[in-house]
Amino acid sequence: SLSLSLSLSLCVCLCFEAPPMAVQKPLSLLKTLLLCFSFLCSSANTFFSFAKSPSSPTDVELLLFKIKPTLQGNSENLMLSSWNTTIPLCQWRGLKWVFENGTSLDCEGLSSPQWSNLSLYKDPSLHLLSLQLPSANLSGSIPRELGALSALETLYLSLNSLSQGVPLELGYSSSLTDVDLGHNLLTGSLSPSIWNLCDRLVSLRLHGNSLSGSLPEPALPN
Repeated sequence: SLSLSLSLSLCVCLCFEAPPMAVQKPLSLLKTLLLCFSFLCSSANTFFSFAKSPSSPTDVELLLFKIKPTLQGNSENLMLSSWNTTIPLCQWRGLKWVFENGTSLDCEGLSSPQWSNLSLYKDPSLHLLSLQLPSANLSGSIPRELGALSALETLYLSLNSLSQGVPLELGYSSSLTDVDLGHNLLTGSLSPSIWNLCDRLVSLRLHGNSLSGSLPEPALPN
């Protein structure tokens, strides 16, 4: 709005500043007015385009609208039913959270002040730190949106019935250190992008699936 106001003020000055001569030709005045109108329209379009640009989804939004439906597939899942805005965030099963400043969300037991906080899911500074749902009867697939969770360090989805492949987006995760996708129904060629995680991975478990692909060449010693 500040940019639009400045543009308007500038055009008003240009259009109505006293001419150097006593009489200004009507044609010149018309050209000046048309120029000002065109400039104002351009500024307004830029302003409203910026105002309407969508913000990036929060981790909670990704979890509810993308990750949850993909993990559970076509069947409602008992564990995932707790991922619901009518239930306090601390009681969502299999998850650990961290604030943007690095402080972990305290969800340890009923004594925690956050245990029954129903509005906590609205906090945009909360990020998902850990997703652990082994043996949870998941029958969907691995969500590609997991790669967009900037603070996610631990991903345990072993001993489920997850199908399809390992999404290439998982290899672009910025924080993953421990991944267990063992004993699922995963198939296909493993995307080379997964080896992007090698510089920080502590553990990667993919056994018990039908994946193909080759391991990266070992790094040369320093």
